[in-house]
Amino acid sequence: MNTKFKPLILIIILHFVWGSNVCAQQYYDKYYTKVIFTDFLSDSRLDKRLEAEEIDLDLLNAAIFHRTNLERSIANLPLFEFYDNLYLSALLHSESMIKYDFFDHINRHERNWRMPSDRVLHFDSSYITLAENIVENNLLDYRGDVLTYRLEYDENGISIYVDADGLELKYSTYRDLASRLVVQWMKSKPHRENILNDTYELLGCSCAIDSKKQPILIRCTQNFGSME
Repeated sequence: MNTKFKPLILIIILHFVWGSNVCAQQYYDKYYTKVIFTDFLSDSRLDKRLEAEEIDLDLLNAAIFHRTNLERSIANLPLFEFYDNLYLSALLHSESMIKYDFFDHINRHERNWRMPSDRVLHFDSSYITLAENIVENNLLDYRGDVLTYRLEYDENGISIYVDADGLELKYSTYRDLASRLVVQWMKSKPHRENILNDTYELLGCSCAIDSKKQPILIRCTQNFGSME
């Protein structure tokens, strides 16, 4: 089976300002507050392979955030500041895309969360601009833009994935998966422009998975914003 995954993008310009309120980071302090992206990306926890039974999405979300800031650093741009309200809107959309099995910026299943602005402004109405990137992929460790695989069973009757050469495909490490997702966005001009847009100062990233899919499906959202 051949599968090619693509990212989607939406940009919204808001012509109003409703005040500013930067929320406390609370639980996410250990991954974002006063955390240098180079230090985080050198953390050995990122070299652990994902396990289907137990996936640390908080670690993966943070890896995507800091891997995105690596791209900002390479481009000599100011680094994104983590904003938990953007994280919450990203989490909301990623979980909706999994729950209702769709891949789009428009949520046609939940009226209150139909558009990115509905989701983002629900948590904070202070933005003057905002944008959204979404991407989907799976948890397997593969190279290139197209995944070629087939499902087989080992001597114990456990299902495994093998590539075109008959080699077993393992699950990615947290580091490799975060990098692959960010690279997907960077290979797409409009997504790259969002990531490298110096008018955006704040970022929240969040993913959700569908373990019923084979291979396990992952959909992720990045919400960008700026305030006066």
